[in-house]
Amino acid sequence: MVNLAEFRKSFFLQHEYALATGRSVQSLLTRSAELHGNTQFNSFLYKTQSTSNPINWLDEDQCLNSSINGLRQASQKIASLEIWLGLPYSEILSALAYKHNTSSLEQLFNGSPNEEWANVTKGGVKSLLEEFDWWCDFLNTLDIHEHDFESAQDLLVFLEQPLFKQLKRLVDIVQITTANWELDADVFANINRGLRKNNKEFLPEWLSTINASNHYNAKSHREYKSLHSWFFLSIIAQVYGYKSNLWATQQQWKKLGYELKQGAKLAPVFHYFKVENADEFDNDDNHRTESTFGRKISIVYNADEVIGYTGKNFANTKVRDISVLSRRIDELAINIEYSKEDGNAAYYYDDDMIKMPHKELFKAKDSTKAYYATLLHEMVHWTGHETRCNREFGLFGDNKYAFEELVAEIGSSFLCARFGINKKVRALSISYIAHWLEQLDDKEWMNHLERSATLANRASTYIYLPKRDDK
Repeated sequence: MVNLAEFRKSFFLQHEYALATGRSVQSLLTRSAELHGNTQFNSFLYKTQSTSNPINWLDEDQCLNSSINGLRQASQKIASLEIWLGLPYSEILSALAYKHNTSSLEQLFNGSPNEEWANVTKGGVKSLLEEFDWWCDFLNTLDIHEHDFESAQDLLVFLEQPLFKQLKRLVDIVQITTANWELDADVFANINRGLRKNNKEFLPEWLSTINASNHYNAKSHREYKSLHSWFFLSIIAQVYGYKSNLWATQQQWKKLGYELKQGAKLAPVFHYFKVENADEFDNDDNHRTESTFGRKISIVYNADEVIGYTGKNFANTKVRDISVLSRRIDELAINIEYSKEDGNAAYYYDDDMIKMPHKELFKAKDSTKAYYATLLHEMVHWTGHETRCNREFGLFGDNKYAFEELVAEIGSSFLCARFGINKKVRALSISYIAHWLEQLDDKEWMNHLERSATLANRASTYIYLPKRDDK
């Protein structure tokens, strides 16, 4: 886990964490300046929670509140790398796959001498590029620019426009670039009226017979997660008999090289976000912070309304394959059943089998981490079988059950680190561990934690021990 001394030394970490928290580098350095270098970065974030201007790892619904300065600074840094190598960041990121973390960029790309980048290694820059890639993908879904941001240089040119110089937050740019919603408001109202007029009994009938399905953006493959978006897209798909679950704005279809059919039916999608009205550079803990919620509405069209589009419904996953983990699953002969309908994961002791949601059901920003953290949790349960590590499982709600859950989640965190999936313990894992500790005897809290960690270590080693199991 990264401490503040490491954070202060690495400008790559500074830019990565600035993006991940929605702050500028200077803001993070200023807020943490008085803390000792051995302080863990997560501990620093925790300390800010008691102030009126707390800093957190951003959830997706908070991303529009991020600092423009943080995005601009990261774009500047990565743009200089692109210029040196003559490649966009996405191609650089692809080229780094399967390379050693200790290899320098100069060696990997046979680059010309460069004082700024020559000694930088893959391990030093890869996480920043991945975080930046997520942000470009997110910005492209907002449709705030006529072209997609395919390089850091593209984004930097956009952010350097004089129009945006005085703006502080990404939401300010969104509000400026989508200020023509009033042109679409009447269209949205017509959709509602049209649906009601089409069949007054349709809504109650639909609610009682709904066949739930997900909806995705055809260009970015991101899921429309807002309840209102899902609700309207599902209704409209049912009304017009659409076979596709892919949607995009007229501009996005145009970027993909397609035109809409004449009289194409349209649908609304909703982007909700939380906006905290505070100056990120204000360090006065007595400064009162208020939060408001904003909404951006876009008009989209189903793939069935597009001329000549033959793309299939989106079922591709963003969960990347981890070959060494897949190999270990095969070597250990773990029986795993996958489901596209059931979103629950579980280990069934009597059948000695793991049930997992299919990879395509994991769509969040950290889908790879979320998928494998879930799978590894169940794999740790799998090691508890009497033929392996032989642990007691107990019954739901009792102490033995709670203790086994504690072992599984701690083991999942251990294995995520061993497989290089996530070097930091996920916040969700921490809250999950805390939840199960609450079920146990508080007088023996530390003993439970130490004993569960020992068993989790044993289970993790059964599944995977680096070097021993690497081939």
